[in-house]
Amino acid sequence: MKKIKFGINPLALFAVISLIISLLFPWWTLAVSVMKRPTDIYPYLIDGPASDFIGYKRSPQMTILFILLIICIFLFLLGSFIRGKGIAITTAVGGVLVGLAIWRFLARIQGVAALYEVPIQGHGVGSYGGFALVDVYTLIQPGLYLAIAAAVLGVLSGLFHKKLTDKFNLNWITNDSNQT
Repeated sequence: MKKIKFGINPLALFAVISLIISLLFPWWTLAVSVMKRPTDIYPYLIDGPASDFIGYKRSPQMTILFILLIICIFLFLLGSFIRGKGIAITTAVGGVLVGLAIWRFLARIQGVAALYEVPIQGHGVGSYGGFALVDVYTLIQPGLYLAIAAAVLGVLSGLFHKKLTDKFNLNWITNDSNQT
């Protein structure tokens, strides 16, 4: 039976931390002039008055996106403390999956914004079927930028996994100082 070798990969550790923090912040905000407060969009929740307008707080796509991000957190955690080629590949795949989740989130937001003729970032005059014209302000939020950082760090941590875990080797846990 093969022993598990331990080593710290700081890039994967930073990736998991930034991805967890990104889930605490909104990824996109929509402020409509006729609504009392803005609506924050997380990858797992629509929080604000626009959720009443569209009729739901969570779409099926959001549930899938959230589960995917939780899986990526687990992959980054594995890559943070365990050495090995397979773990390096899973960490890089986790980074790619976070990038895929970001792409799908932005594609979904772009599609919804196009329905109401508003930009994905900035100010516009929203139209609801040509009847109601309202001022709309949209803003990409820090949560999305943190998720982008997690994706980049995840891919980099997979590429440099061997060098980093060899450098930050935890020999005292597995007693593998004479093994390579």
